[in-house]
Amino acid sequence: MSGCREHPRKPAVVQTSFGGLCKQCAEQVKAAQATVDRHVQPKECFVTFVNNKTGWQSFTQRDDRNTGCAHWVAHQLGLKGAYDSVCAAGYLIRVPDVIRGARKIDHKTEEVRVGDIWTNKDNSHTGLVVKVEDDGKKILIQHCSSRQGGVVTDYYPTYLKDGSFYRR
Repeated sequence: MSGCREHPRKPAVVQTSFGGLCKQCAEQVKAAQATVDRHVQPKECFVTFVNNKTGWQSFTQRDDRNTGCAHWVAHQLGLKGAYDSVCAAGYLIRVPDVIRGARKIDHKTEEVRVGDIWTNKDNSHTGLVVKVEDDGKKILIQHCSSRQGGVVTDYYPTYLKDGSFYRR
């Protein structure tokens, strides 16, 4: 094992999916992971190194623009990004970042297909289309929901209302 990802001069004592960690970082990451909201998936990497004084924190503790739903979608689609707005494994954590560069499908639900991204009207929640029925009148969306406590599947427009669809 080589050095710690945040402290390269310290030996890594544990290997994670996002790199080797020294003893101090490993302890901080474990504590930060314990504060990740119960609905967030995957939990292991929904943490970030803040600085040497603060150490590691979960995104739950930092900023409400960082959402578990965007994190889950980014992992599903393999969307990675800039260091300050990604999880420890490098995946996006904000809804606007997940849809950046995607083509908006202009409220023509008959054009929606499996794999498209759904967002609510204020871009604070997102999910993935997993099934389209009745020529787009019923669209099944899988999403990481704080209200429902995990990754769930709901119908648009029955449960998930008002929003937009995007295609990458």
